[in-house]
Amino acid sequence: MINFIIRRILQAIPVIWGVMTISFLLMNVAPGDPVRAMVGDYYDDSTLETLREEMGLNESLGMQYVNFISNVCKGNLGKSFMTQRFVIEDLKQKVPFTLQLALGAMLIAVPMGILLGVFAAINRGKLIDRILIIISLAGVSAPVFWVALLLILIVGIQLQWLPPTGFGGIKFLILPAIALGTRSMAMLARTSRAYMLDVLKEDYIRTALAKGLSQRVVLFKHGLRNVLIPLITIVAADFGSYLSGAVLTESIFGWPGVGRFALNAIMKRDFPVIQGTVLFMALIFVLINIIVDICYAWVDPRVREKMIYE
Repeated sequence: MINFIIRRILQAIPVIWGVMTISFLLMNVAPGDPVRAMVGDYYDDSTLETLREEMGLNESLGMQYVNFISNVCKGNLGKSFMTQRFVIEDLKQKVPFTLQLALGAMLIAVPMGILLGVFAAINRGKLIDRILIIISLAGVSAPVFWVALLLILIVGIQLQWLPPTGFGGIKFLILPAIALGTRSMAMLARTSRAYMLDVLKEDYIRTALAKGLSQRVVLFKHGLRNVLIPLITIVAADFGSYLSGAVLTESIFGWPGVGRFALNAIMKRDFPVIQGTVLFMALIFVLINIIVDICYAWVDPRVREKMIYE
């Protein structure tokens, strides 16, 4: 297992390097001037040249790339053009907010989605099953921004049950977590229902029921465990995207996370912040993928045995 993890980490190094290289090149070939965006309409040529020299933008593209890679290897993501703060310090402030939002969305999506999917599977063909299918299809199809605006309008403004935007406590987290987790919950419900229907046809399920085991034990101990691998994949992919920054959700609800931070940097052409957040997103997805592989081994003994002998 240790050898497998080490091998996956080594395989991730060229991926991270590729992401850094592509993000650097895209920032430098994109139209616009970050220095002019920073100083606004009132500037002169000498001021622009001085700022470019301070930011290292007057050097050749190759030298800028070498400096960027060497600084990243030292743990230095540079300073923001706009705030003159170290990017890594800003990320340390934003990540906890994004983590709260991601965990809140997962706490809503995962148990609700799996339970609804299992409940629909054991009631296949009945009215409740059809209703849940329609609801889950609507949840998958509805855009996140539409769900967010609908929650703000109905729950936040008309009913005034929860604050529509802002941050400060658990009550500010509920609406953005619901908006962010709705699609994941619907996808988990549809996937768990489909796989559970296949599992319920297996011989070992009928054998367990014939031995007198309760339906609850058969479903959740024997049936659900064999459905976990595709569910783990969905949960991991969504959780990774949430940790990378839910741009729309954070922007609509005024949540001060990584996604909103990255969007502001893109609007202002703040190169160090953009490159730092892209690198952070890549690292998150690499870490999530390694954790998913470990979870596969924990859930499925066949995968665990394969990892041991590789």
